[in-house]
Amino acid sequence: MTTTFVLFPIMITFIFLFTTNFLLTVTASQPVSFPSLTIHTTTVSSNDTAIAVMPTLSAYYFVEARIGLPRFRVKLALSTSTPTTWVQSADCVVCLDVPSKSMNFDPADGFEPVLGDDSKYCVPPVAKTATLGDPCRYVLGFSQGILGNDTFSLVSPPSTSSPPPSLEINHFIFGVGKQNMVNFGAHSPIVGQLGLGKGHPSSTLSQLNISRFSYCLPPSNSNHQNTTATLEFGPKAGLTTAYYYNTPIVEGPPDHPFDYYINLTEIAINNASVYTPSKQREGGEPGFVIDVGATVTLLYKEAYIRVKDAVMEYLSSNFGLYPVYPSRPVSKPPIYELCYYNQDLESITTLTYPNISFHFEGGAVLQLPESQAFHNFVDELQTCLVMIPRTGTEPSRLGASQQRGWRFTYDLLQSELSFAPNGC
Repeated sequence: MTTTFVLFPIMITFIFLFTTNFLLTVTASQPVSFPSLTIHTTTVSSNDTAIAVMPTLSAYYFVEARIGLPRFRVKLALSTSTPTTWVQSADCVVCLDVPSKSMNFDPADGFEPVLGDDSKYCVPPVAKTATLGDPCRYVLGFSQGILGNDTFSLVSPPSTSSPPPSLEINHFIFGVGKQNMVNFGAHSPIVGQLGLGKGHPSSTLSQLNISRFSYCLPPSNSNHQNTTATLEFGPKAGLTTAYYYNTPIVEGPPDHPFDYYINLTEIAINNASVYTPSKQREGGEPGFVIDVGATVTLLYKEAYIRVKDAVMEYLSSNFGLYPVYPSRPVSKPPIYELCYYNQDLESITTLTYPNISFHFEGGAVLQLPESQAFHNFVDELQTCLVMIPRTGTEPSRLGASQQRGWRFTYDLLQSELSFAPNGC
């Protein structure tokens, strides 16, 4: 189980307001079958481009990029819900908590602002058109500013004996962030996001003419020395993994055009079904998104209650364990609702945690290891289920903490998501 010495390090940008007045009774009697992984005979010895992926203590994952020739070396968090790459500007009004704010983008150094009458890039819903000669302003979920272009490159891992070529583009469109309202953690080195979302001309994927990418995330406490964690681009991305699950990428609602939606069919605890979603996005729950930019999994409230109740029932009936908060406190509620005291857990030498698995259309199954479902917060002397309930119309999101150790491959031409365990 993962152990850290930081105070509840998961940083959540949004505040979720909800009340829980009752607990649903869980009847986990429906057995769940686990299909075999699809076997593919294709073997590939190299990828088009492979970029090193590194973790922060707050469970964000980033790559290193260079902007200019080569003026700025920056660290950008991966985001599959944001299409456009953005970097904090030196003249930011709302700024990230980073050691340096020296990204001064000057036309004299080669930077060129995108003008408001640019009909290719300065278009909704990312950008707002403006009058002739004015800079094009963009508005993303976490950042607002102006669009510009400059030389941009992502560098391959230096430890590779025969590294593939770096990804580079001369006139790359990206956001210069003036108001940046995301929290990447205290003293984080991250100064922006690498947008891997779909659906806009300014998206990273559209500009690079890339329809396939793949990544594998190392553990958040990894020193990266013994882990081959990479972000790969191109037709061969992810194909070195011979065994994997497939599920369709489906169309999301108009207000979430950049996200990668997949159809959740059920959630199981110890191979027993505890939750089956109603018809998604058609009067039922808001759907399910895979989001590498979210630090933890955010579950539709009803689904979370079923999972939470099943975990509580398993630990109480098998080991006599009861949570720190039998019901959610009204005042000063914790980030994570379901936590257990470490001294209680450590007193049971035969303790095993329940297996949690997500099932998707096409028979794909993501089974979470103990270290991805539960986290030991040493300073608080507690171990918690690292999932959070959400209400309203926002979709459930499979966060980065629950994606660790799996290789995920996105194929936009085939509208298909593939994933396999032990991919890095």
